[in-house]
Amino acid sequence: MMSQLRTWIDSIGRIKRRKFFLKLIVTTVLITVLPSLVSNIFAYYRVSDIVEEETGNNKLQYLNQTINTLEILLNRIKENSNLLALNRSFISFENFPNGAYYESLQGEIPKEDLPALYAYLEAKKNTFLTMNSFKLSDQFVDSVYFYDSSKNLVITSDNDRSNRQFRREDFYDQGWYEAVQNMQMNPVFLDTRVAKQYPQGEKELLSVIYKSKKANNAIIVNLDASMIYADIISKLNANDDMYVVSSSGNIVFRSQASGKDDFPRIGLSEALQHAGGAGSYSIELDGGKKLVSYSSSKLLDWTFVNVSDMGVYTQGTIDIKQTITYTAGALILFSLLLSYFSSRSLYKPISRLNALAKVREDDIRPDRGKGNDHQDFRHRKGSVHVSDHTHKGANDELSVIGSFVSSTIDERNYYKERLEESLPFQLERFKQSLLQRHAMSLEEIEAKKDYLGLDISLHDLSVFLLSIDEELASNGEDMLAQDLCKIKIMDALRDSRVLGQETAFFVVNVEKDKVAVVFHFPGKGRQPLFHLAQQLLDEVNARLGAQCSLGVGSICKGIGELPLAYEEAAEALKYRILYGKGYVISMDDIRADNGQTFIYPSQLEEKLNNYIRTACLEEALSTFGAFVAEIEACKNKLHYNQIQPIFIQLLTSIRHSFSSFGTDIEILFGDGTDPYRELLDLESLDHIVLWFQSLITRGIECIRQEIHARGNQHIAKIIEILENEYDKDISLSWVAERLNLNPAYISRLFKQSTGQPFIDYLKQVRVDNSKRLLAEGRLKINEIGRQVGFGSAHYFIKVFKEITGLTPGEYKKIYS
Repeated sequence: MMSQLRTWIDSIGRIKRRKFFLKLIVTTVLITVLPSLVSNIFAYYRVSDIVEEETGNNKLQYLNQTINTLEILLNRIKENSNLLALNRSFISFENFPNGAYYESLQGEIPKEDLPALYAYLEAKKNTFLTMNSFKLSDQFVDSVYFYDSSKNLVITSDNDRSNRQFRREDFYDQGWYEAVQNMQMNPVFLDTRVAKQYPQGEKELLSVIYKSKKANNAIIVNLDASMIYADIISKLNANDDMYVVSSSGNIVFRSQASGKDDFPRIGLSEALQHAGGAGSYSIELDGGKKLVSYSSSKLLDWTFVNVSDMGVYTQGTIDIKQTITYTAGALILFSLLLSYFSSRSLYKPISRLNALAKVREDDIRPDRGKGNDHQDFRHRKGSVHVSDHTHKGANDELSVIGSFVSSTIDERNYYKERLEESLPFQLERFKQSLLQRHAMSLEEIEAKKDYLGLDISLHDLSVFLLSIDEELASNGEDMLAQDLCKIKIMDALRDSRVLGQETAFFVVNVEKDKVAVVFHFPGKGRQPLFHLAQQLLDEVNARLGAQCSLGVGSICKGIGELPLAYEEAAEALKYRILYGKGYVISMDDIRADNGQTFIYPSQLEEKLNNYIRTACLEEALSTFGAFVAEIEACKNKLHYNQIQPIFIQLLTSIRHSFSSFGTDIEILFGDGTDPYRELLDLESLDHIVLWFQSLITRGIECIRQEIHARGNQHIAKIIEILENEYDKDISLSWVAERLNLNPAYISRLFKQSTGQPFIDYLKQVRVDNSKRLLAEGRLKINEIGRQVGFGSAHYFIKVFKEITGLTPGEYKKIYS
């Protein structure tokens, strides 16, 4: 007996170790049971959903009937309130002149006031009669209040058919007053509230507030909430719990059986989230399933919620659920027995393959450390690893994971090698970006430099730009010859002894015929730099066996100045046309050559550029004429070849002025045109003068268009500031500083665009806003002046009378 038990335990242990065998049994059971079980469960839930959906639709019909009935009632109250506000006797009392005065009369009344007092009392009596008639027009109306803010008076028509009047602060029911003060729409439906009654007691009311045309006056119609629930809501939905909830989450109505604290339990907050819509959902509550149906009223902004017991409707689906459970249990038991016996025969060949895979894996594993780790990953993908076959054939999860890890390591090594192969290309692109204008910070440059292994300092740098002369670049007219030539130049630079072993430098292939050298040049002046440039050019020409020219850039204190130094070296190379090829050229030499017999009029150049930037055409042309006159005064001392560099320097300066407005000088001449070449091709000083006059005229026209577009944007921003912030201490300088503009520019631009000065426009805006406050009549004149931005009441009165012809006090009497 014990041996049989041990045998049985050992067999269970073997089965547990055979993970695939267990998976095979489970899979067979799932294939057998799952389709039937899923279809039965789907059918059960489908039937349950249909029952719940149909029940919810029926409940929604009841809710919509309730909403329609209540909306009809409240629309009728709204229309009657509107008619009440438009009633002639009501308007006569509301707008009666000096009504507040007659309300305040006490003691002996002057004879001259008696006729008007009698008329006032007659208007009040008619108002009471009108309110009484309105109250009797609908059975749900409990009482009507009329609040007259100018008289500080509340008159009532109560449910006992009595009429009374009170001062507002002495009125027994204050629950409506805050809503009148904060009304944003007309009418307003308040939540049900417990209101005090006269002379004592309380009553649950639903108040509708209708604001009359006169400011802050209102008609308050109080409806009997209990009567509305009993006659409308309860009759249509007598068997279920009912809630009516406002948009603020307060319960307006509820059934007698339900408690005020029950709505969190039924998920009422979820229904409130669907305000403006309708629907149903079910919940578990008190051991049973409840159906919550909700629908919203757009007129009232209320959500109507019905809670019904689903147990009556779901009895049939419970029987279906029990049948499905019993059937599923029997089917699973039968499938387990069938799967066990069928899987034993299926598992035998898989077991043999698994044993073979382990042997093959043991044979292959020792070979993996013998140099295979460094094989190309692409070769491994082409000839699949032997262990991959065993893993795929075994379908063992541990072997699959091992194969995946091995493959992942190989793939990582492969892409690591690819990254290392791409580093030279990335280094070349990084060196090129350092010579171009960029937005990289010093920290970013430092990190990128260290990552790519570029050994160069970030301070005290210089730039040489070597250019292949045209004769060498045109040998054969193919790119191969130029590339070979540049490779020779770069090799010569790297092997050069001129820079020395201690000088850190790097070479950049910048253009099709140019190579740049950036090197560390600390603590030395311009003269040693030129001497170094000449030595380097001589060695390159000797090694190359051909002729090159070299442009010298300025010494950079930081790497951020490198693009400017490179542009300066490129600009210097353009003067090969004048100085010849095969030389070291710098902008300092060019300026020095121009100054041997002629002092360059830099002040006139700066003045000309200022006129260009401000789009003053006549002044710019006049200043250019003065510039030309300076040259003509020395015309006999200057050769034409010396005059051309002067105008090239002027062209470079003007080009920067145009560029500050986004105007590219090449666009003024057309695509593909080199303005420097065009300038050098001119044959006389007269031709140069006409060429520059045309350039200045066309360029200033482009700048004017840009200034006009920017000016419209500035004026729109200024007007927006004045309209929205007139109450602040605004001045022309304050606005100019806020927009980062010149005050004189703003003043001139504002007058041109609006037709009036800045300060006059600001006064008009402030006076227009003060009119609105004066018409409301709530604030004193000095307070209004401070609110709209005037520093003193005297200045406010003076400006107001200048613009309107009336003092603020006179305007207030007329329009308040």
